[in-house]
Amino acid sequence: MPDNEKWSFFESLDEMVYVTDVATNELVYMNRHLRSALEYRTHEEYRGRKCYEVLQGCEEPCSFCNNAQLRPGEFVSWTHKNPVLNQRFLIKDSLVEMGGRRYRVEIAINLDSETASGTPYYYARSETILNECLQQMFTSADPEESAERLLAYIGQTFSCERAYIFELHGGRTDNTYEWCAEGVVPQKEMLQNVPALALDWWYRSFDKSQIIIIPDLEQIRQEYPETYAILKPQNIRSLAAGPIREDGKLIGFIGVDNPEPEMIRLITSLLKVVGYFASTLLKRRDLLAKLHELSYHDQLTGALNRNALAEYYGQLSMDSAGVLYCDITGLKRINDTQGHEAGDRMIRYCYDLIRKSVDTKLIYRSGGDEFIALCPNVAENDFERALRRLRHAVRQDEYHMAIGSTWSKDQPLILEDLITQADQVMYQDKRDYYRRNSRLPGVERRKVREVDDDGDTVQDKPAPETPLQCYMATAAYDMEAMVQSMAQDNSSSYFYMGDMQKGLFYISDNMRDDFGFQSNLVQDLLTVWAKRISSPEFQDLYWQDLSSMLREKRSVHDLRYRVRDAHGNSKWIRCYGVLTWNADKTKPVFFSGRVTHQDNDFVVDPVTSFPREHAALQQLEELRKDGSKTVVIGFSLNGMTEINSTKGRAYGDRLLKRFTDCLMEGLCWKMSFYRLEGMRFLAIVNPLCMGEGASALVEQIRAIAVECYETMGVAGQKVCSFGVMEYPGPGWKPEDLLENIISLIRVAKQENSLSYVDYSEESVRRIRRMSNMTMALRQDVDHNMEHFRIVVQPVVSAETGRPKGGEVLIRWRFEDQNVSPAVFIPILEKEKLIHEVGRWVFEQAVCTCVRLRAYDPNFYLTFNVSLQQLSDPLLMPEMEKILQKYGLCGGGLVAELTESCLDEEPEKLLDFVGACQNLGMRIALDDFGSGYSSLRMLLQYPSSIIKLDRSLVMEATESEAKMNFIRSIVYACHQFGKTVCMEGVERADENEMIRNTGCDLIQGYYYYRPMELSDVYRLISRSDEQTEEGGDAHGAGI
Repeated sequence: MPDNEKWSFFESLDEMVYVTDVATNELVYMNRHLRSALEYRTHEEYRGRKCYEVLQGCEEPCSFCNNAQLRPGEFVSWTHKNPVLNQRFLIKDSLVEMGGRRYRVEIAINLDSETASGTPYYYARSETILNECLQQMFTSADPEESAERLLAYIGQTFSCERAYIFELHGGRTDNTYEWCAEGVVPQKEMLQNVPALALDWWYRSFDKSQIIIIPDLEQIRQEYPETYAILKPQNIRSLAAGPIREDGKLIGFIGVDNPEPEMIRLITSLLKVVGYFASTLLKRRDLLAKLHELSYHDQLTGALNRNALAEYYGQLSMDSAGVLYCDITGLKRINDTQGHEAGDRMIRYCYDLIRKSVDTKLIYRSGGDEFIALCPNVAENDFERALRRLRHAVRQDEYHMAIGSTWSKDQPLILEDLITQADQVMYQDKRDYYRRNSRLPGVERRKVREVDDDGDTVQDKPAPETPLQCYMATAAYDMEAMVQSMAQDNSSSYFYMGDMQKGLFYISDNMRDDFGFQSNLVQDLLTVWAKRISSPEFQDLYWQDLSSMLREKRSVHDLRYRVRDAHGNSKWIRCYGVLTWNADKTKPVFFSGRVTHQDNDFVVDPVTSFPREHAALQQLEELRKDGSKTVVIGFSLNGMTEINSTKGRAYGDRLLKRFTDCLMEGLCWKMSFYRLEGMRFLAIVNPLCMGEGASALVEQIRAIAVECYETMGVAGQKVCSFGVMEYPGPGWKPEDLLENIISLIRVAKQENSLSYVDYSEESVRRIRRMSNMTMALRQDVDHNMEHFRIVVQPVVSAETGRPKGGEVLIRWRFEDQNVSPAVFIPILEKEKLIHEVGRWVFEQAVCTCVRLRAYDPNFYLTFNVSLQQLSDPLLMPEMEKILQKYGLCGGGLVAELTESCLDEEPEKLLDFVGACQNLGMRIALDDFGSGYSSLRMLLQYPSSIIKLDRSLVMEATESEAKMNFIRSIVYACHQFGKTVCMEGVERADENEMIRNTGCDLIQGYYYYRPMELSDVYRLISRSDEQTEEGGDAHGAGI
């Protein structure tokens, strides 16, 4: 290997590096920086020349040469002014042994560069400290350890309470390293994702290579309120901070809190230089992290790989462990038939399925089609629940995975043993799957092997002739047609085939048993089967379809109806078959096919008995081939997540079943219904019924939904959302229609004013935007809530007009525009991201409250709690942890609950309220309206603040009687010891009237709109200047 490749690690470093052969003093390598300084273009120009000639301009070895002092793995540090470059350098020398030779490696750090100019290096104390700092940075091979040692040295040397490094990541600043003196509370965890704008004035100084010195924090209280609010809760009295740059770009800063006052001048000089060199440390860290990522992560899925798994081999230091072994079924077939790109999509999809089902980050891709999930310190019940979730997800999905599992708490826990056990279970699961899905019912072995008592074979003799063999020997059959019917994209439950001229049919074993046939051979099956069809209407439909097949010489039979099994139970089935004809199509010859029923969740949904998505795709494909034109209606039931959450899944299933039964009863002659993912459905309109028009058909479905909701006692304003498309479209495949109709349903959920959304250019644009928005929301949540922020709408004293508290509201930006919460919150709920986002909002509320209390110790913030959040099992534990993390007592926070929460979730609500009270938090009833229900809730639920809805404000302006009514509500609340806040005050006349009702607090645009945090900090810092009235205050909002 050429010498320059051996030392390529040093090539891009900002420091000057050279390597010499100790035995000869000949140069073997210079990095780019040093070559440029000495004006060498190639390695050949200097290689082989003596180091003292090139670097020192001497004819003999240097008198200060320290080769004899060098040791492998150790650095010798010293300073030297180079006569060739006429600059001072901090030198770090070490010895490297390679290939039987000894090499001197020297790293030279320029102390006279522009970055270091103006620093009093000639001051001996400063130079000693700088040398020691650099020693701390470069002695260890681990950059993380080096950063911690550097901060510890600076903190101890300057008698600081805290030393730290912050790094810039986009518009955020993160505290990545810190050192704390004994007894000082660490702050790093609370200083993540700090908005860069909060320290904007620091960065402007850093861009000018200036150091930030704050000798007394109180000096910035009024001028920089947001910075003050961030620093004050950390018990900072003074600080100094300097920039960290990489290639001229600001990437962060290094600083100290509360240093000894007499050391300020010295630390200022140090920070001008040490931040420059710290960038090398961070660059080395990032390089190692990238190498680790490549070494320990699968590049296709992002899962951990076998190298990472090997780190756990041996005895596990865990109390218990669960292992899941997953093997993707059919990957080779997908690769062979659809290409490796499709196979890669399948692998990524299956990994996501595991990741979403199993709560662990330790998921490994251990082979091409295999994943292992390790669940450390998990209770057996929790592990079993995760296993059931995964199995359920696999059953519902188009892809299959064989799954094996094991859980143990028996010590010692050896990972290899657990994997072997899970692998064995997985292998059996795979065998069972292939046995279930590849065996032909009724087919028996052609020979029977007879064995003696020792298990030795005595003889092979022909097996008795089976019913299937008997049929094939005596009746007509068409093997190609039979194979064609079995190869349809259709999951099988029952199988049949028959000679149409003789009327003799063969049926599968399970069809014989489940429907009470005496034999696999059935004479005149079509007539006998018709007697098992549940209703005369379906019998007519059945005979009409068969008659039209014979009349129109068709080859495909595909029909859905109810039949009675051997026990008299009525079941929904789908019968699919292929009919073959003689050469001139004058006689039907052979009929074979399959019957599927609701026990196969992939074909028929067990709750609604509707066929699933793939059946819809087949029907759409047949329409496309036939050239038939129709209308397709996609629709979703709204609010089912809340219904399942509040009333239980059994209740939700009953509502769903009632709705779909009513659809079939009233509309099955006009449309074919299918269940898609979640609460979405598809209706393919019978071409003969298109004359009614899409609007009329949509309204018929909507009327059934509304009636079912009302009958089941479920309130809802918009129970259904509809998308409508004509089919087929230009160049559309069935999959294209399905994707577009689902997108139209999503758009329809946001359009309360439209009966339905049809396919148009505007709809396409909105579909794409909604799809992009959904994807962006997922990415932003995964990337530490990127593009999310909170704003605060201040709440003022009704008496003085001064801010007393505020309501925390969430905001999100997409494509550089603010998106209405009415648009993105339903998407968060649909994508099951609302729990995670809700916990993040609570942490932001706590963090902001801590900082605002730096100005006003009595300031409080309210946060909203939705129905879905009440079902989040992690909410309360996380709230308790976050309060402890920030050291905030619960009294600074108020949880806002709406009347819908109170009505729908009484038991969970009481648990939540009790937990909040245990943490010292108060409760507010939001949107409190008029009527007996509100008064009942006032008595039933413990609350501190009652927030009266804006509708009451509007009523108050109508008459004195309604004004008196509001006064009575305020009086009643006061009698129960409640604080009353009036929401939605927007005008001066409203403000005057509301103040006369005796309410305590006011919230509304008349005073303040929702404000960015920087404006809130500025407002609170100037609270002493606020007027008693709203006057100036109501113009301060943004």
